[in-house]
Amino acid sequence: MSSIRRLMSSRANGALSHGPITPEGKRKSSQNAVRHGLLAKIVVTQNESRRVFDEVFGGHFHSFEPVNGVELALTENMAASCWRLRRLWALENKMFNDALDAADSPDELTRLDAAFTQLADSPRYTVLQRYAATLDRTYDRALRNMILLRAKPPLRNEPT
Repeated sequence: MSSIRRLMSSRANGALSHGPITPEGKRKSSQNAVRHGLLAKIVVTQNESRRVFDEVFGGHFHSFEPVNGVELALTENMAASCWRLRRLWALENKMFNDALDAADSPDELTRLDAAFTQLADSPRYTVLQRYAATLDRTYDRALRNMILLRAKPPLRNEPT
């Protein structure tokens, strides 16, 4: 068990640091999690832009400003889910445009109906929608957990 003297010294030292104070220091430290790019190497495919992913992640990072590893993990989870959901939207767009091109009718409404019917009957489209729903729930769950984590009162560093 720590002595009272050591406990008081630890508290005094911990009270001295409150993170960066200047705008430059805050800007620099806000990029700590973005700089390594590890998440971009895992989530971004070869034909996708790591720079754009870094902007998506940076937007989430600046919006939530995670203060510990748990909050950073939730922020990363949200950014990765958002990125993958955007990828699925692009796939869905391509599938729909291909179905429109395959529809043989001069009437636009008939072409839309044919394209929608083709997609509705497609197992690939069904799987795509299932993945989209999963990613949407993953994002929502991480966001809800972030809100719950921040609503919880902080743990006190005092002996009971």
